[in-house]
Amino acid sequence: MIEGLPNSFQYEHCDVPDGVALTDWQRRTARPEHRRAQLTGGFLAAVATLAPIVLSMRGTRTPR
Repeated sequence: MIEGLPNSFQYEHCDVPDGVALTDWQRRTARPEHRRAQLTGGFLAAVATLAPIVLSMRGTRTPR
């Protein structure tokens, strides 16, 4: 007697909760790429804003 393949797998250890499809869990836990781009853009904007201030302060110091 040959049985069909099961629709689910038995894992010893898995972070996927019971009753949640693997693809749904991966979609929820995946890191969105646009968020990384937002953080990078914000960091570059902060550096571009602060760099002229720091350089102007350095230029106004009196030499010793």
